[in-house]
Amino acid sequence: MQKQQANFKTFIVFWLSQTVSQLGSAMTGYALVLWVYGQTNSALSVSLLTLCSYAPYVLVSVFAGGYVDRHRKKSIMLCADTVAFLCTLLIAALLLLNRLSVPWIYLVNAITGFMNAFQSPASAVANGRLVPQDKLTKMSGLQSISGSAVSLASPMLASFLMSTFGIASVLLADVGTILFAAGVLLF
Repeated sequence: MQKQQANFKTFIVFWLSQTVSQLGSAMTGYALVLWVYGQTNSALSVSLLTLCSYAPYVLVSVFAGGYVDRHRKKSIMLCADTVAFLCTLLIAALLLLNRLSVPWIYLVNAITGFMNAFQSPASAVANGRLVPQDKLTKMSGLQSISGSAVSLASPMLASFLMSTFGIASVLLADVGTILFAAGVLLF
Protein backbone atom coordinates (compact mmCIF):
# COMPACT_ATOMS: atom_id res chain seq x y z
CA MET A 1 0.00 0.00 0.00
CA GLN A 2 2.84 2.41 0.86
CA LYS A 3 4.56 1.73 -2.48
CA GLN A 4 1.29 2.35 -4.37
CA GLN A 5 0.80 5.63 -2.51
CA ALA A 6 4.40 6.67 -3.28
CA ASN A 7 3.92 5.74 -6.94
CA PHE A 8 0.78 7.87 -7.15
CA LYS A 9 2.65 10.82 -5.65
CA THR A 10 5.37 10.26 -8.23
CA PHE A 11 2.69 10.24 -10.93
CA ILE A 12 1.31 13.57 -9.65
CA VAL A 13 4.76 15.19 -9.90
CA PHE A 14 5.31 13.64 -13.34
CA TRP A 15 1.84 14.67 -14.51
CA LEU A 16 2.33 18.26 -13.32
CA SER A 17 5.70 18.54 -15.04
CA GLN A 18 4.32 17.13 -18.29
CA THR A 19 1.34 19.49 -18.10
CA VAL A 20 3.66 22.48 -17.65
CA SER A 21 5.76 21.30 -20.60
CA GLN A 22 2.67 20.78 -22.75
CA LEU A 23 1.53 24.30 -21.88
CA GLY A 24 4.84 25.74 -23.04
CA SER A 25 4.77 23.73 -26.26
CA ALA A 26 1.15 24.67 -26.96
CA MET A 27 1.96 28.34 -26.35
CA THR A 28 4.81 28.15 -28.85
CA GLY A 29 2.61 26.35 -31.35
CA TYR A 30 -0.04 29.04 -31.06
CA ALA A 31 2.51 31.86 -31.25
CA LEU A 32 4.01 30.35 -34.38
CA VAL A 33 0.58 30.13 -35.98
CA LEU A 34 0.10 33.84 -35.30
CA TRP A 35 3.59 34.61 -36.59
CA VAL A 36 3.09 32.60 -39.80
CA TYR A 37 -0.27 34.21 -40.44
CA GLY A 38 1.24 37.64 -39.79
CA GLN A 39 3.99 36.91 -42.33
CA THR A 40 1.85 35.34 -45.04
CA ASN A 41 -1.77 36.43 -44.49
CA SER A 42 -2.59 32.94 -45.74
CA ALA A 43 -4.87 30.42 -44.09
CA LEU A 44 -3.26 27.76 -46.28
CA SER A 45 0.16 28.49 -44.77
CA VAL A 46 -1.31 28.09 -41.31
CA SER A 47 -3.05 24.85 -42.31
CA LEU A 48 0.26 23.48 -43.56
CA LEU A 49 1.66 23.94 -40.05
CA THR A 50 -0.85 21.38 -38.83
CA LEU A 51 -0.11 19.05 -41.73
CA CYS A 52 3.63 19.25 -41.08
CA SER A 53 3.05 18.38 -37.44
CA TYR A 54 0.48 15.60 -37.72
CA ALA A 55 1.57 13.82 -40.90
CA PRO A 56 4.87 12.62 -39.36
CA TYR A 57 3.04 11.80 -36.13
CA VAL A 58 0.49 9.61 -37.91
CA LEU A 59 3.03 7.93 -40.19
CA VAL A 60 5.54 7.15 -37.42
CA SER A 61 2.94 6.16 -34.80
CA VAL A 62 2.51 2.82 -36.59
CA PHE A 63 6.09 1.90 -35.64
CA ALA A 64 6.63 4.02 -32.53
CA GLY A 65 4.54 1.87 -30.18
CA GLY A 66 6.67 -1.22 -30.80
CA TYR A 67 9.85 0.79 -30.40
CA VAL A 68 8.62 2.28 -27.12
CA ASP A 69 7.72 -1.18 -25.81
CA ARG A 70 11.29 -2.40 -26.34
CA HIS A 71 13.15 0.63 -24.92
CA ARG A 72 13.37 2.67 -21.73
CA LYS A 73 10.45 5.07 -21.55
CA LYS A 74 12.37 7.62 -19.51
CA SER A 75 15.13 7.76 -22.14
CA ILE A 76 12.60 8.18 -24.94
CA MET A 77 10.88 11.03 -23.11
CA LEU A 78 14.21 12.73 -22.33
CA CYS A 79 15.24 12.40 -25.98
CA ALA A 80 11.92 13.90 -27.12
CA ASP A 81 12.29 16.74 -24.61
CA THR A 82 15.85 17.37 -25.82
CA VAL A 83 14.74 17.55 -29.45
CA ALA A 84 11.87 19.89 -28.50
CA PHE A 85 14.35 22.06 -26.59
CA LEU A 86 16.72 22.18 -29.59
CA CYS A 87 13.86 22.98 -31.97
CA THR A 88 12.71 25.86 -29.79
CA LEU A 89 16.29 27.13 -29.55
CA LEU A 90 16.60 26.92 -33.33
CA ILE A 91 13.44 28.99 -33.81
CA ALA A 92 14.69 31.52 -31.23
CA ALA A 93 18.12 31.76 -32.87
CA LEU A 94 16.63 32.23 -36.33
CA LEU A 95 14.29 34.87 -34.93
CA LEU A 96 17.16 36.75 -33.27
CA LEU A 97 19.23 36.56 -36.46
CA ASN A 98 16.24 37.79 -38.46
CA ARG A 99 16.39 34.58 -40.51
CA LEU A 100 13.16 32.96 -39.34
CA SER A 101 10.98 31.96 -42.27
CA VAL A 102 7.89 29.84 -42.75
CA PRO A 103 9.76 26.81 -44.19
CA TRP A 104 11.87 26.62 -41.02
CA ILE A 105 8.71 26.47 -38.95
CA TYR A 106 7.32 23.72 -41.19
CA LEU A 107 10.53 21.74 -40.65
CA VAL A 108 10.43 22.21 -36.89
CA ASN A 109 6.77 21.16 -36.79
CA ALA A 110 7.62 18.00 -38.74
CA ILE A 111 10.45 17.16 -36.34
CA THR A 112 8.32 17.73 -33.26
CA GLY A 113 5.47 15.73 -34.79
CA PHE A 114 7.91 12.87 -35.36
CA MET A 115 9.18 13.04 -31.77
CA ASN A 116 5.66 13.29 -30.33
CA ALA A 117 4.89 9.94 -31.94
CA PHE A 118 7.39 8.45 -29.46
CA GLN A 119 6.77 10.79 -26.52
CA SER A 120 3.03 10.12 -26.29
CA PRO A 121 3.13 6.32 -25.96
CA ALA A 122 6.20 6.47 -23.69
CA SER A 123 4.38 8.87 -21.38
CA ALA A 124 1.22 6.75 -21.43
CA VAL A 125 3.16 3.61 -20.49
CA ALA A 126 5.03 5.47 -17.75
CA ASN A 127 1.74 6.72 -16.33
CA GLY A 128 0.27 3.23 -16.39
CA ARG A 129 3.24 1.86 -14.49
CA LEU A 130 3.18 4.58 -11.84
CA VAL A 131 -0.51 4.50 -11.03
CA PRO A 132 -2.07 1.66 -9.04
CA GLN A 133 -5.21 0.02 -10.46
CA ASP A 134 -7.51 1.71 -7.97
CA LYS A 135 -6.28 5.18 -9.05
CA LEU A 136 -6.59 4.76 -12.83
CA THR A 137 -9.87 6.66 -12.94
CA LYS A 138 -8.32 9.53 -10.99
CA MET A 139 -5.31 9.51 -13.38
CA SER A 140 -7.61 9.65 -16.39
CA GLY A 141 -9.55 12.55 -14.88
CA LEU A 142 -6.38 14.49 -14.11
CA GLN A 143 -5.09 14.00 -17.63
CA SER A 144 -8.39 15.13 -19.08
CA ILE A 145 -8.39 18.24 -16.89
CA SER A 146 -4.82 19.11 -17.79
CA GLY A 147 -5.46 18.64 -21.52
CA SER A 148 -8.44 20.95 -21.36
CA ALA A 149 -6.58 23.49 -19.21
CA VAL A 150 -3.67 23.56 -21.64
CA SER A 151 -6.05 24.02 -24.59
CA LEU A 152 -7.79 26.86 -22.79
CA ALA A 153 -4.78 28.65 -21.28
CA SER A 154 -2.16 28.38 -24.03
CA PRO A 155 -3.74 30.80 -26.55
CA MET A 156 -4.42 33.37 -23.84
CA LEU A 157 -0.94 33.15 -22.30
CA ALA A 158 0.81 33.11 -25.67
CA SER A 159 -1.21 36.11 -26.87
CA PHE A 160 -0.47 38.02 -23.69
CA LEU A 161 3.26 37.30 -23.83
CA MET A 162 3.47 38.07 -27.56
CA SER A 163 1.59 41.33 -27.31
CA THR A 164 3.49 42.44 -24.21
CA PHE A 165 7.03 41.17 -24.78
CA GLY A 166 7.16 39.69 -28.28
CA ILE A 167 7.35 36.16 -29.63
CA ALA A 168 10.79 35.61 -28.06
CA SER A 169 9.14 35.65 -24.62
CA VAL A 170 6.90 32.74 -25.63
CA LEU A 171 9.92 30.80 -26.85
CA LEU A 172 11.75 31.56 -23.61
CA ALA A 173 8.76 30.35 -21.59
CA ASP A 174 8.71 27.15 -23.66
CA VAL A 175 12.43 26.55 -23.01
CA GLY A 176 11.78 26.99 -19.29
CA THR A 177 8.90 24.51 -19.29
CA ILE A 178 10.92 21.94 -21.25
CA LEU A 179 13.84 22.26 -18.83
CA PHE A 180 11.45 21.88 -15.90
CA ALA A 181 9.91 18.70 -17.30
CA ALA A 182 13.32 17.23 -18.22
CA GLY A 183 14.60 18.04 -14.75
CA VAL A 184 11.70 16.18 -13.16
CA LEU A 185 12.35 13.21 -15.45
CA LEU A 186 16.04 13.17 -14.57
CA PHE A 187 15.46 13.28 -10.82
